[in-house]
Amino acid sequence: MACPAPSTPIPPPPPPMPPAQLPLHQASFPANESDSEALELPFKAHGSTKENTEYEFPKLSENTGSVSLRAVIGQYLGSPNSRRTTARQLFHILGRLRCLRRALEAYNSGLPSQSAEFVQYWRHHTVSLLSGFGFRPASSIDPAPLTVTGLPELICHVETLFAQDIAEAQELLQTGFVSFDGLGELFRPDNPVKATTGIGNQPPVFRVLDSFYQERRNVHGTQRLFHVNLEVVVPVGDHFSVAAFSEVIPAWGGARVKKLSEFAYQPVTPQENEYFQTRGDRCAELGTGSDKYLAYSAHSFFMHGSRPRGTASMAQGTNSSVSLTGGRIMVDMARGASLGHYPCQGVDEVSLAIISLSRRYQAWVTKRSSAASDADTELLTVWKTVPYTMKIYCWPYLVGFSFTAKAWGHVAIGGLSRIAFAEDAFNLLVLPPERKQLLHAVVRHGTAPQAQPPDLITSKQGGLIFLLHGPPGVGKTLTAEAVAEVLHRPVYHITMGELGLTPDELESRLSDVLALCSKWNAIAILDEADVFLETRSTSDFVRNAMVCVMLRILEYHPGILFLTTNRVRSLDPAFESRITVAMRYEGLDRGARREVWRNQLGGIAVAEDIDCEALAERVLNGRQIKNAVRLALCLAAEKGEVLSQGTLLETLEITAFARRNMGADNGWEDSLNS
Repeated sequence: MACPAPSTPIPPPPPPMPPAQLPLHQASFPANESDSEALELPFKAHGSTKENTEYEFPKLSENTGSVSLRAVIGQYLGSPNSRRTTARQLFHILGRLRCLRRALEAYNSGLPSQSAEFVQYWRHHTVSLLSGFGFRPASSIDPAPLTVTGLPELICHVETLFAQDIAEAQELLQTGFVSFDGLGELFRPDNPVKATTGIGNQPPVFRVLDSFYQERRNVHGTQRLFHVNLEVVVPVGDHFSVAAFSEVIPAWGGARVKKLSEFAYQPVTPQENEYFQTRGDRCAELGTGSDKYLAYSAHSFFMHGSRPRGTASMAQGTNSSVSLTGGRIMVDMARGASLGHYPCQGVDEVSLAIISLSRRYQAWVTKRSSAASDADTELLTVWKTVPYTMKIYCWPYLVGFSFTAKAWGHVAIGGLSRIAFAEDAFNLLVLPPERKQLLHAVVRHGTAPQAQPPDLITSKQGGLIFLLHGPPGVGKTLTAEAVAEVLHRPVYHITMGELGLTPDELESRLSDVLALCSKWNAIAILDEADVFLETRSTSDFVRNAMVCVMLRILEYHPGILFLTTNRVRSLDPAFESRITVAMRYEGLDRGARREVWRNQLGGIAVAEDIDCEALAERVLNGRQIKNAVRLALCLAAEKGEVLSQGTLLETLEITAFARRNMGADNGWEDSLNS
C-alpha cells in the first residue's frame, strides 16, 4: 500500500485499525543513490538494511512556503549542522516526523475551504510548529500551502526498513499487549489514546502531539526513554482551550511486553470511539454559555474540600473528596474559574497542565476586560465552539456548585442528566386552598416586570420575601422546596452558621450568597432567622447592626427569599414593610395529619390494612410522621414483609416511648452515685 500523499484530506480521528488495515509501509521511494538524485529528493540513502543504512541530507535552497528537511532532522536530533544520520536514529524520531506530516496534511487540506478545524486549530498549530525550524509565513492575507519537501518519502523509507518491527508492535497491540519498542505505534498522531487512571470511571482521551525515543548515558550504563506530548481540550470558562503536557516513560525491566490493561494509556476501540465522541458533544454543549441546572449520579461529583475559616460556602478549598450520593448541581464554568475552581484535582502532569491553562485563561480574561489594551490570543488558543474532530478529546469533567453538598467541585459529564422535577410537590402541600393559590400566583408572577409598581428609586429590586413562621414540622421549609419544584429552580439553604458572627461577616457572606442565587435564579431559604427578625434593643449593638445589614440587603435582593422561624415574639417594624407575604403555620389538626400520612404512604407498597384515619389520631408533626414511615419501612424490610398497620403502630409506640423519656433520661446519674 502506498503512503498517502501530503495533500490527502484528513478525516476525523479514527479508532485503531485492525492489523489488515494498518499501513504496510510499502511505497515507491529511492532505493539507491542514483534514484534519489533522479527524483531530486533532499536526502540520499546509503545501504539496504536498518542496521547499515545511513542518510545524507545535502544543503538545498528552499522555495517559499517550504521548510528544509535537513533543518527538521537536525533540529529533532539536536545536531543542526549534521549532514548524515543512521536509520536507527531516524526510527527514534519517527513519531515526530509522523506528527509533523499529520499537521502539514491537515493544514493544506483545510486551507482552501477555511474549515472550522483549520481556522480554530490547525492554522495556528502548524505555523507554530514550523516556526521552531525558523519558518515565517510569507503572507497572512493570502497564505500558501506549507511543505517539507521529501518528508513523506523519508517516512516511507524508514517505515519500510523497520516494517517487521512495526508489524510486530501492531500485532501486540491488537492482542492486548505493548512493548517498549512498540510505544511509537501506540502513540501515533492519527490515533486517540485514553488514560486508564481516570477517576469516576471517566477516562480522558488525548491527542498525540509528539513522540520520540531517547538514549541517555550515565554511570550505570544507557537508559532508554520514550517521550510523548499529549493534549486535551478543556472548558476554561466562557471558552474552550487546549492543554498540553508531557510524559516520560522509561524502558521497563523484566518481561519484554506488558498487558495493555496494566499500562497507563490504551488505544481507543471502535465502540469506545462512538461513546467518547458523544461525551465530547455533551461537553461542548455544557462547557460554555449560560449556567445549567442538572442532576448528578452517585460517585460522580468530587467536592473541592471544606471551606477555610472566614469564608462562605460559595468559595471553598481544594481538597477533593467524592460524593457518595447523587444530587443537583449548577454547572457554571465561568464563575467556578473566577473563584479558582478547576475541572480536576491532583498533581499529575495533565492536572497541572489544566490548572496552569485555567490560570492563563483568567489572566487573559482580565486583560481582555481592561480598556487599556486588547488581549493577545496568539499565545492562548480560545474557542467558543469545539471543532468536530476535536470533540473526542474534550476533558470529561466540568466545574459546578452542588446544592446537595453545598460545595464547589468538578463533576463527571457521564454522571449528569436532566432533573426529574416533582411536579406534584406543590399540590401535595397540606395548606388551606386559598393560601396555596396566593402563594402559587405570587411565585409565578411576582417578579415579572408587569407585576412591579413604579419605585421612586430605580435601583431597588423587585424581589419576593416570604416569612413562614410556626411550630416545627408543619411544612415551612417544604413549602419553599415545593415552590422551587414548580418553578424548576434550585434551592440554596442558608444556615446561620455560615453567615458569621459579626456585621461585616454577615454583609460579605450573605451578599455573596444572594448575588449568586440571583444569577442562578435560585430560591434562597434562611432557616431559623429569629435573630434578624425580633425588635432591636438599645443595649445589644452587635445584633442591632446585624439587623440593619439584613434590612438593607433584603431591600435590594432581586430574587426569591424564604425566611423561616419557629418563633416570632416581636417582629421588628422595619421588617414588616419588606416582607411580601407572611404566613403563619398552625400545628397539624387531625385532618391535616391524615393528608400527611396519605402523602407519605402514597408511593409505597403497603398492606391492605393501612388505616390513615387511625394513624392520624396520633399527635405528630409532619417531620415526625416522615421519620416514623422511614423507620417502619426498615422494620418491615427486616421482617421480610410489606409495610402494614401493625408495623407502623409498633414503630409509633417505640418512638413515643423514647420521646416521653427523653427529658427524664438521667437515671444513669443515679447509678453512678449509688
